Amino acid sequence: MKFFHKGYWQKIVTILLVLLEFIAAIGFIVVVVLGLLNSAYALVTFIVLYVLSFLILLFINYSSSISEYRISWMFLVGGLPLIGPLFYLLFAHKVRTGSQTRFLEKYFAILKENDLDEKARTSLEEYSKSAKCVSDYILRTSNGGPYQNSSVQYFPLGDEAWPLMLQELEKAKHYIYIEFFIIKPGKMWDSILAILERKAKEGVDVRLIYDDFGNLGSLPTHYDRKLNKKGIKARIFMPIRPLIDVRMNNRDHRKIMVIDGHTCFTGGINLADEYVNVIERFGHWKDNAILVIGEAVYSYTLLFLSNWITSFEPRAKIDFSYYHPNTFIDEIGGFPEGDGFVQPYGDLPYADYAVGIGTYQAILSKSRHYTYISTPYLILDEKMKESLISAALQGVDVRIITPHIPDKKAVFALTRYNYGMLLKNGVKIYEYTPGFIHQKMFVSDDKMATVGTINLDYRSLYLHMENGTFIVGGQAIKLMKQDFLNTLEVSEEITYDKWLKWQKRQWLKWFFLRLFAPLL
Repeated sequence: MKFFHKGYWQKIVTILLVLLEFIAAIGFIVVVVLGLLNSAYALVTFIVLYVLSFLILLFINYSSSISEYRISWMFLVGGLPLIGPLFYLLFAHKVRTGSQTRFLEKYFAILKENDLDEKARTSLEEYSKSAKCVSDYILRTSNGGPYQNSSVQYFPLGDEAWPLMLQELEKAKHYIYIEFFIIKPGKMWDSILAILERKAKEGVDVRLIYDDFGNLGSLPTHYDRKLNKKGIKARIFMPIRPLIDVRMNNRDHRKIMVIDGHTCFTGGINLADEYVNVIERFGHWKDNAILVIGEAVYSYTLLFLSNWITSFEPRAKIDFSYYHPNTFIDEIGGFPEGDGFVQPYGDLPYADYAVGIGTYQAILSKSRHYTYISTPYLILDEKMKESLISAALQGVDVRIITPHIPDKKAVFALTRYNYGMLLKNGVKIYEYTPGFIHQKMFVSDDKMATVGTINLDYRSLYLHMENGTFIVGGQAIKLMKQDFLNTLEVSEEITYDKWLKWQKRQWLKWFFLRLFAPLL
């Protein structure tokens, strides 16, 4: 009965229907081709197929996708002219549709409500011109500027953030907005859900967005209905349907928990037991989170509302003044005296700019002494690889920590493949030996850092909705740096000589995986 309770069978039926759709489409092509082979039109058929493949190859070549993505799909389309074009049209093309254009227009219209604090921008430039350049990039690409009057508390483990989440949720009087890639029944989620249910009964506006694919097999089908009966307004982002659709690749990978407009949790953790080490998967789970209180929370609130309104309530009217931190800040004693600058930002597919990778590259370009990076995956495009190598060749101490125990073997193999060129050019790489490191963090020069949901892989950088927080100055930067150094002590350094030994044993696997790296 557990099989049925968790909704596995409904998900499996959906997957089977999608596979049948594939088989039917491919079967149709094969039947048509075989039928024509015995006719006078065989040559014409093959000419038409190859012309169509050639046109699609031209389209891919001139598309705006990164070169690695284009090359992978050109290889597939060219090598499989019968089904390659079909796969590309169903799963990969990034032509912006009319509905996506309208989504972006409404999304950015909401984000434009962000306060632009010119005083904060001036103060930031006085503190660090390099950090101001990164901040300006984020402002111009994601409509969110830097804030002062905001405190940042850093948690090096999800285990430490979880109790504070419960405490802050208990304080909620007006609204709780939660947007997470994964929520999974267990000690962590059940403890949060109990508070949400109670708060909803008290009249607090409780809303939840969770990703359908991220919860495949872990939540019952129609779990949102169960939550709605408890008074929680739950919505499923991009439900998996028995219909092949390119948009199914675009997932909501964000992690945002906003409380009354003045308090927010975000970072790398999801709302599931492995993220707080209640259960063990892939060894010890190293993840991080931050708690932001103050003016900067307005950006997180708008990020949540931009998705909620555009995806689920496009005709809803918003009273932005209600959501501003000023509205309820007196209930917690006023704005905190922040010791730095906080700038939340969001990223999403089909937008004009890939804000996540742009922010990472901007930090690397402005680094003068060191940049410390932790990431669960290291599947790099040429632009990111060049940024890392360029910084290292200029004398910047670039260090990267990745997992030693993988969660996905193919991705882990590609991560290790990518070590080679980086190690050869002075980037230092370490693997977290106790288990799996899931945090996504850049720290640079004791001045600036970013924490969030954005992995160093193609999906996070180009296909998913993501969020991050750019932080300049303050105690949080020191804590992030110390966390990295502490993690380094229990990590194994990977040398170039060791990588060469791996290469001799795994070159064939790496050869084939490289062809499809952007597709994983």
